[in-house]
Amino acid sequence: MTLYLALAVAALAAALAPALAEGLPGPLVPAEWLRANIGRADLVVVDIRGRTAANEFAAGHVPGAVFSAYPGGWRGQGAIAGAVPATAALEATIAELGVNSDSLVVIVPAGTDSTEFGGAARLYWSFKYAGHDTVAILDGGWPAWVADAANPVATGVTEVAKGNFIAQVRPEILATTEQVEAALAAGIPLIDARPPEQYAGTKKAGAAKRAGHIPGAASLDSDLFYDAATNRIKPLDDLRALVPVALGGDTGVQAITYCNAGHWSATDWFVLHELLGYENLALYVDSMIGWTQDDAHPVATN
Repeated sequence: MTLYLALAVAALAAALAPALAEGLPGPLVPAEWLRANIGRADLVVVDIRGRTAANEFAAGHVPGAVFSAYPGGWRGQGAIAGAVPATAALEATIAELGVNSDSLVVIVPAGTDSTEFGGAARLYWSFKYAGHDTVAILDGGWPAWVADAANPVATGVTEVAKGNFIAQVRPEILATTEQVEAALAAGIPLIDARPPEQYAGTKKAGAAKRAGHIPGAASLDSDLFYDAATNRIKPLDDLRALVPVALGGDTGVQAITYCNAGHWSATDWFVLHELLGYENLALYVDSMIGWTQDDAHPVATN
């Protein structure tokens, strides 16, 4: 009888808290998973809505979440807007959020459009680049959280103790300008994540010195991956249908994605690398702003 009771209690406990002993379910986590895991000591929720914590975040956020401004310390501050911060600076930005080496990190975007999602994707890539694998994005962002009245909302500003995170950089997911030059010479696929008019050269980002795209690059507007009706990344089958012929359906192919400043292209990297398994895809964060700093770099229009 005692053994039977013990087994019954164990089964009940497992049914009541199925997610608590597990890690992140994937690169995108549903609001239901987040609600089930609020309060666990190893969870860090990073809210990137708004420019300062005094705005959207203070008015309402996931309980226990911490605010982080984007681009803030996540991107370079010099002439090349998309540049990766120095490793020590990126490490400090992450640790100051209360992130430890064993933390599960969930990023909460505003969930308003594909461009805003790019900020969440850039944070996600930054965590991966810094060597922190246990990171995900809240599927649907803030609207998905408040859509269910069962999800609690906290107000005010959260203070957290600095975490013990130590960066272990993964250079293989970062492409430098020199590597893009070599890729161009070798015929390695380049993926342009910008809108069609910027790819064609009829418009350009203000900080880019010339309009157009890197010769031979395939156009894959990051907006195509986003369902504006649901404010979510589209289903996997829809994403697969958007993969450019340049990648040939080979998830082992070496390729590089870029945009203007490593923002839109972070979405392309997130979808292709993390959701569809293109394991050798790197992000050229300097992108067209960096590429066009050198007049010798070719630019095509069409």
